[in-house]
Amino acid sequence: MKTMHLLLLFVSVAHLAAPAAAQAPIGVDGLVPPALRIRPAEPPAAGAALRAQALAKLEAQFRAADLDGNGSLTLEESKGFGFVASHFDDIDAGRRGAVTFDDLRAYLARAKADRRQATRPD
Repeated sequence: MKTMHLLLLFVSVAHLAAPAAAQAPIGVDGLVPPALRIRPAEPPAAGAALRAQALAKLEAQFRAADLDGNGSLTLEESKGFGFVASHFDDIDAGRRGAVTFDDLRAYLARAKADRRQATRPD
């Protein structure tokens, strides 16, 4: 009989706690006071700031793939940076056998202009 009472008590408490848990927003720990929850220090970047962040990340990936540190990627080095490897011939417009970060930026600008041109109505 005691077991039955404990089971009923447990079920009723669990049933009462379930709606409170269901109301908490996803990803928010209700046990952590709001003042101590981790919040972004500043709003997410947009516009020019977002483009600058993306360019900085792209340059960091480029530098990481540049194994000899000479500022350019050969076809072999570019295999560590898949996008450059798959577009190497297009990026290496001067046919030097190596691409610099400036070559990559120029390629991305050309590709963007080509996409804009292709979507323009005639």
